[in-house]
Amino acid sequence: MKLHSASLFSPHVAAYPPGRVYRAVPPNQTDKLPSGSQWLHYIKHDGFHIRVRVRAWTDTLRDCGFRDVRTSVMKIIWIIIGLGVALYLGGAKDVLIEHAGKFGTGIASLLLFFIILFSWNLLTAPAKLQQEADNEIAALKTKLNNREARQSAMARLWALRAEGTEMRNQKVVGANAAVDWMTRFENWHQRVLAEARTVSPNLRAWLATLDHRVRPGPIDLPQAATPEHNTQRSCQSEILLRIQEFLQAEMLHRDIERETS
Repeated sequence: MKLHSASLFSPHVAAYPPGRVYRAVPPNQTDKLPSGSQWLHYIKHDGFHIRVRVRAWTDTLRDCGFRDVRTSVMKIIWIIIGLGVALYLGGAKDVLIEHAGKFGTGIASLLLFFIILFSWNLLTAPAKLQQEADNEIAALKTKLNNREARQSAMARLWALRAEGTEMRNQKVVGANAAVDWMTRFENWHQRVLAEARTVSPNLRAWLATLDHRVRPGPIDLPQAATPEHNTQRSCQSEILLRIQEFLQAEMLHRDIERETS
């Protein structure tokens, strides 16, 4: 329980006469209420019970067909059957008909049905709210884990780009050396595609599909050992350029988000 001085609730302190303005008193916790007319008491309410009642009311309206008829038909049928059997076996049916008539008995039955349904939803509402909260927490954790995995994959892509740049600039002499280089290139390319899949499926497809628009690499590269080596090296230059463009765009996007948040 928290206590406040009554003078703290005035939004116009300057309008008070001299001697009526007091220094702000911070709230403190206590188990005993102070006496006097200058204290106002309130109990902090977290609103959970209000959420439970609202959820129970919403579920009851849906079960009665006011929100969704398809999901409520079978529940209504079984509750009416159970209510009818209970009234018949309990002897309350004849008593109600005798005192309230058939119409009054129908109204009382509907009211009793609504009360039973609301009571059931009131009992199950906390579990439903807890389950929804757990699902939301799990979804947020998954999103956070995916984001962390994506950031780690982007860091590894930067490292793979540096490794690929060194490989591309390497001087290769002879056909055997060219075959060895192309084997290492295929291994490097597969690792790049694996990391790109974690970052973005679109990036992975962009790096895997090299169409005829492969841009030329640097002009000061060593002479290629074979035509196949030259072709693969040109593809590697295009992959390196695409990785750089994507990662730089991601960095710019994060900077813009950081400045606007």
